[in-house]
Formats: sequence, structure tokens, C-alpha cells
Amino acid sequence: MLPDGHPKGEPIVPNGLALCKPHHAAFDRYFLGIRPDLVIEVRRDIMDEADGPMLRRARLWLRPAPDFLAERFEVFGRRGRGHRSHCSRGRWGKRQ
Repeated sequence: MLPDGHPKGEPIVPNGLALCKPHHAAFDRYFLGIRPDLVIEVRRDIMDEADGPMLRRARLWLRPAPDFLAERFEVFGRRGRGHRSHCSRGRWGKRQ
């Protein structure tokens, strides 16, 4: 979540997300953000695209550190300024 150049950007489990390739790319491009309370927010302009709604279906099996998510989500908020977001509550950590 926090990049390698960041002072807290260590390669440890609390600073990582296990995402599939599409979700990983969307997260890296700030198309979606994950709040510290583990709610996914997808930018409204992305949700309006044909494949946008599939981004709400991300799941995390390991819980990341909330403070790292908070810092990353703050950047998502700045980069997505002017775009409303859509919130989605997932089933975090529950295997189906």
C-alpha cells in the first residue's frame, strides 16, 4: 500500500494487499481505495464504465494495517478529487 520510497513502505504483510491483477491495477491507479474500516470505494467515473462494478468485488484474506490504509486512502481522496466515489461493503476475510 505504502510505496517502497515511503518511510513506512516496508515489504511486510500489514503493508500489503493480496489482490487479483485487475484489482491490483485499479488500486495502483487510484481507481479504487480501501478505507481503514475496510470499505472499498470506487471512483464514480470508473463505476459508470461497463466493467466498473466488478471492482466492488475485491476481497482481502489477510488484514492490512489500518494506519497504512488510512494514509493510502488519503492519497486516493486527493487523486480522485472531483470524482464522487461509490462505497461497497465486502465480506472481508470470509471464505466462501
